[in-house]
Order: sequence, then structure tokens, then C-alpha cells
Amino acid sequence: MPNNNFAEKMSTVLSDIKVFKWPFFIVYRPRNFTLKGCHTRKVMAQVKPGDILVRFFKNNLSNPFIEGTFKQVGFYLGDVSESHLKQFAKIDEPSQFNPGKQRVIYAVGDKVFLEDVIDFCRCDGFAIMRFPRKLKCYPNRKIPELLQAYFKNPVKPVETSSEESEIIEETPPKSLKGSLKRIFNFRKKAKEEVEEEEEHNVEEPAKPDATLAAIVKAEQNIAQYIVQGKVIEFDKIFKILYRVAIRELNTPYDYDFGIERFHATRSTELVYFITKSLCWNYGIEPEPSRMFLKKRMVITPDIFVDGQLEEIWKSEF
Repeated sequence: MPNNNFAEKMSTVLSDIKVFKWPFFIVYRPRNFTLKGCHTRKVMAQVKPGDILVRFFKNNLSNPFIEGTFKQVGFYLGDVSESHLKQFAKIDEPSQFNPGKQRVIYAVGDKVFLEDVIDFCRCDGFAIMRFPRKLKCYPNRKIPELLQAYFKNPVKPVETSSEESEIIEETPPKSLKGSLKRIFNFRKKAKEEVEEEEEHNVEEPAKPDATLAAIVKAEQNIAQYIVQGKVIEFDKIFKILYRVAIRELNTPYDYDFGIERFHATRSTELVYFITKSLCWNYGIEPEPSRMFLKKRMVITPDIFVDGQLEEIWKSEF
């Protein structure tokens, strides 16, 4: 992950500040929100594992710098046990990640959290979006090329720096003819040595471990079934999405899907990665959007609302 630059740090600070025009005052990390207990009960009664939860905060100082209404996205997992954290994410001390009932997974910056859905509802606007229970392909939908490349090899290639070539100085011969001949022979020999060394030092591409390979293969099957027009029951594939999500608590993905890494949209990156095997079919893909005074290729929270997911519940605002 890249280090936070100035825009990242400013985005973090401004997202915790609320400004009220009249009477004018500023609150840092406010504790009062529009959603109340009655709204939270409605969410708890209707939310199902696999739902995408979007929320926003009124009067946050960072709001004008981020396009759209909603500002953050979470993925509802339901019950998360300590045994699952140990088994799927290889976490030795699962209690530090707050496992339990009705958990939402979401990201803030470089960190991924599990949170009780009650706490996630502490906001000023909220919506529950859901994939259809029967997944089928929409017309003219294609699996994104970057996603197909990921299915072929989900391990990011290791970048190796090439060693600088040594400059060999030789005493030039007296005659021009001898000089040209010597230079030609030297270059030919050097080229042959480099080619021979490259043949012996060809590195095989990194391969995923058995667990990751199995998960990626399952994701690829989901995408291929959808694009082939086959109908898939969402409940049958949720366990794959669940495992993808849980692994992110310990080993966040580091793969280029054409999304610019930016603090304000890290939560959308996470949900995209969890649902990448099917979200492309529902209009959820990176697109240029103005974020913090700059055009960036990102996935905004509003895409999850404006796409072709089912709206289960939305608060009034």
C-alpha cells in the first residue's frame, strides 16, 4: 500500500469534522446522528448476509470533496466466529477483530474492520442494497479484462530491479580497423553472455497457495456461469464471498484492478474485491470521478445504489 499523501491525510481529518451553518459551530468526531434506534431495528430485521450497506454523514467537512450522496460502504457478513477467523484468515488472536453476531466488514484507509451492524448504523443516512437471489447475466455484459487476468494469476508479480551494467574501459588499439574489429567482437561477446544469463535466470511467475487458488477458481466459475447465461442461487455462492472477505482482515489484496487507491474510497474497493466475481454484471465498475479536487478512477459509494442491485431499505434524508 502507498503511504498517505497530503490529500489522503486531509481527507481523513475532514471526514471527522461536522460544520453547522446556523448557529455556526464545528464538531470534531460527532456522536449525534440522524438514524435512531427505530431505524436500526428496521435494518436489523431486514438485512441478510451478502447485503451491501451504504451510509453517509451530514455536514461533514469532507462531503463537498467527494462526489455523490453516500460516503462509505460495508459488506454484511452476518455471524462471524473466532473459529472462522482462525481457519480462513489464519488469525492467531481473533478476539482483536471483534467477531460476533451480525457483523459488517468495511475498510477505513489501509485497515479493515469488523463491526456490529448496530454501530455501523450510527450515521445520518443509510441504505440496504442486495444482489438478486437468482443471479443471471444482463445483456451485453462481459467479464472485465483485468478481472480475467486476476483469475489467471491472482498473485502480484514481484518487481525486481535490474543490475546496472558495468562499463569496461579498454586501451584502444593503434589502428582504426583494429579498433572497430575489437569493439564489434566485444559487443557480440557481451550480447551472447547476456542472452545466456537470461536463459538460465528466467524466473517463473509467482503462484498462489492452494487455498487462494481454490477460492479464485470458484470466483472464476461464478463469473463464467453468469456470462454464459446460467442462473445461480446467491445463497449457494455466498460462502465464497464470505471467505474472500474474512481473508482481507489478515492479508489485504494488493492487485491492480484499475482503481486508484484513495482514502475516501477504500471501503468501496474492499466491497468491490469481495464481490468482484459478480458485481461487474450489475454496473459496479471503476469510473472517473472527482475526488478531493482531482479526477480519479474509483468506485464511488453511489455506484452501489445507482446500479442494478435491489434496494431493500433506505432511510429518509
